[in-house]
Amino acid sequence: MIISEIKQQKKHLVKVSFSNGEFCLLDKEIFSQYVIKVGDNLSPDKLAELKSVSDYERAKSRALWFLDRADQTEKGLFDKLKRADISDSACAKAIARLKELGLIDDRRYAQNFTERCIEANMSKRAIYVKLLSKGVPSDIAKAVLDSAETDEVSAIMALLQKKYRSKLDNKDNVQKVYAALIRKGFSYAAVRDTLKSYCEELSYEEF
Repeated sequence: MIISEIKQQKKHLVKVSFSNGEFCLLDKEIFSQYVIKVGDNLSPDKLAELKSVSDYERAKSRALWFLDRADQTEKGLFDKLKRADISDSACAKAIARLKELGLIDDRRYAQNFTERCIEANMSKRAIYVKLLSKGVPSDIAKAVLDSAETDEVSAIMALLQKKYRSKLDNKDNVQKVYAALIRKGFSYAAVRDTLKSYCEELSYEEF
């Protein structure tokens, strides 16, 4: 493949265009290690080698950029790297290396995330759904939640006092709060009993 143009693309990338209309993005540092110029004819094997090495460096660099800003799950980070048009193999290789270094740990991520959610008075069911959406494997999410110390009644009471207090002024609104708490993943019994205790003076039969 004959190189028709070499152009810097963003800060860390070089765009190499070919006479057949194709192009590839290469890590600037890796590109500088190879002596190639416009007009050179790169064999498929040479281009594949260059792309492989470049993708791995790009994956590591971008992964570290994400990790510097926030903890990441393995799947979440893989998906973010893929959106940068980096090959699956390079993403997997970079993530495997970062796992070896202890920079990625799904269990640690799940434990820290769960603690924050518990402090925010979220139900275990809601936390589980959140963990899965962040890329935490279901077995790890379940294990972490099984070992987490939570008090469903206290969480519901805190929400009633902080978020729903002004809405508990009549029977219809109490029913709406009841439904809202159920949607948040709390058990029917815990919601019913806590609401009954909190709205004791109303004595609604539903509770």
